[in-house]
Amino acid sequence: MASPRTERRPSVSKTPQIGGALPRVSWKTSLAVLVILGLTGWSGLGVGFDLLDLLSGAQPVQSFVSEMFPPDLSASTLQTTFTGVVETFQMAFLGALIGAVVAFPLAALGTREASTVGASRARRLALAVPYHAARLLTNVFRSVPDILWALVFVVALGLGPFPGMLALAVHSAGVLGKLYSETLEAVPERPVEALHETGASGFGAFIFGRMPQAMASVTSLSLYQWECNLRSATILGFVGAGGIGQEILVSMQLFDYPKVATLVGATIIVVLIVDRFSAALRSRLVN
Repeated sequence: MASPRTERRPSVSKTPQIGGALPRVSWKTSLAVLVILGLTGWSGLGVGFDLLDLLSGAQPVQSFVSEMFPPDLSASTLQTTFTGVVETFQMAFLGALIGAVVAFPLAALGTREASTVGASRARRLALAVPYHAARLLTNVFRSVPDILWALVFVVALGLGPFPGMLALAVHSAGVLGKLYSETLEAVPERPVEALHETGASGFGAFIFGRMPQAMASVTSLSLYQWECNLRSATILGFVGAGGIGQEILVSMQLFDYPKVATLVGATIIVVLIVDRFSAALRSRLVN
């Protein structure tokens, strides 16, 4: 006869039981959910979100879209579309190229060097001035939306694609300057430190130690900015900064909706082509 200590306890099934304990939620998660719900309600009240208004607006949108078909495929419209697409492409490309050229020295100055840790106060001060100046300039360039830059340049230079290209270049310089500097700061420091230990100057260590490691990412970011510029260039036409957006605005004002359909369709096709080309090229560079 088994003693009470050696008696086996009835086995407990490990199968989850329905109606078991609910998963525990931490107070941080609960607080985050409450904050998100509160911000959602506050923002909805602020913008006057109304689902009934949204549903009632479906009929006018359907009528507008139906009036766009069939698209206008006449020779004059196709020629106007082709001219607008080419102009938009040129604005986006040149804006990204000039932006990248301006952004690179700003990023080089705005890259924090780990080797300055432990350096003398005078050396740290000498490096801090250009660092903060470059960071401030890139923040100013990218904080102002490209459409506002376009308005400034249109007022200064008049209507046309040139002000639009300048607006894209300035905004791209700000965006790329920040992204380049963050990419340059994220590369491994060992090659840079090794060059410093062999007596290389700061410029030499940057060119031969930091740049080669970041070059693929820098090129990828430049291509992505080119994609963004292509979409932005369409919007800039609405303030008179050239491109296919200006043709869309004029056609909208004349209620020529079939022509609008042709222009919008051509824009979508070009954006998709550039997006796929750029994505494939970036994938090859990164991998």
